Amino acid sequence: MALSAAAAFGLLLSWFALDPAASAASAASCSRIGTLARSALRSGPNVAPPADDDDRKGKPKRPATADPSAVVEGAAGQELDEFMQSAQHFPEGFNGCVLVAKEGAVLLAKGYGVAKADPPTPMRADALWDWCSVSKQFTAAAVLKLEMQKKLKLDDPLKKFWKDAPKDKQAITVRQLLNHTSGLPTAPELDRAKLFDRDATAQGILAAPVVREPGKKWEYNNAAYFLLAALIERVSGESFEAYCRTNLFAPAGMKEAGFIGDGKADHARAPGDARGTKPPFAYGERMSWGYRGAGGALASVFDMLAWDEALRGDKLLSKAAKAQYYAVGLENYALGWEMTKGAGGLRAAHSGHTGNLVTYYLRLLDERVVIAIAYSYEPKTHPSITVEELLRIARSAKGK
Repeated sequence: MALSAAAAFGLLLSWFALDPAASAASAASCSRIGTLARSALRSGPNVAPPADDDDRKGKPKRPATADPSAVVEGAAGQELDEFMQSAQHFPEGFNGCVLVAKEGAVLLAKGYGVAKADPPTPMRADALWDWCSVSKQFTAAAVLKLEMQKKLKLDDPLKKFWKDAPKDKQAITVRQLLNHTSGLPTAPELDRAKLFDRDATAQGILAAPVVREPGKKWEYNNAAYFLLAALIERVSGESFEAYCRTNLFAPAGMKEAGFIGDGKADHARAPGDARGTKPPFAYGERMSWGYRGAGGALASVFDMLAWDEALRGDKLLSKAAKAQYYAVGLENYALGWEMTKGAGGLRAAHSGHTGNLVTYYLRLLDERVVIAIAYSYEPKTHPSITVEELLRIARSAKGK
């Protein structure tokens, strides 16, 4: 189950070349990092000086903290914690949050560095993060929930939902939007003045000519997920955010999860971008239709553990729905997940990148191991390399 060289190269380009000013669509883009690019080391842009390493001379000291939300459990938790504080692996100092759990038990859940740089505010384990493109799995799950409710089918064509869709878009299916084979342009020219208008944005995406025959080639596409969020609203009769909260987050036990600007999630708990030196959200505190569906889900690492646990049962999504969820299409991409095989068996993963924020989420489906990590900066070491080491430690832990 390996990515082609072209696909892996494309994923690495998305990691290197995020340009929020490129277009209305790329301004809303949050990059996906291929899990198979594990050997890649990223030189990356210059980053702010670390604010979380006490030991290196001349560096600001980490603020004293006793975080009641943090968990360091047993020898495995201590080893994981020592790794996250390793100057060898994190020469710039890790600034973010991480959770590692095995068999439903948390081995490590901790914040490192600062949430805000001025004044220095310690990072808590229960900080709320924009999970960027990891959010796509929630959009996909919402579509599957609608199918369970018999309100749509994955292979329904777009003409069922947009009667006036141009001819070259009419046969594109919901599934093709989800698995990045729609053939839609990745950066359609959208009217920035209308990005808060759902129907205008959807029409702008549909107006752009397809760039290839639907279903024939995989190409990562945020605009397809903008359209999916609009579809969810049309079919459900609810806002995208309300539908996800009621049908996904609440039953999953994700008690504090929400979306940017939904009035529910506590923005004050979101760490600042660029090691706490910038505001938390690269695109502002109100989510436009040039980001909704592709990113913008706010959750703590504990919420992401609850999400993993809910997906291991059949109440949130049925067995049949999950079979579709993880069904591999082109380039090992399923519905909001990259599926691979490695140590521990079948893996479902995704990553995200918006502004300086980087996220990564890995679940072992054959073993109950989950890792959620969020950085408030762009790391020089590819996140998948970090996750592999965390996974090694977790899988070797005894008694869990």
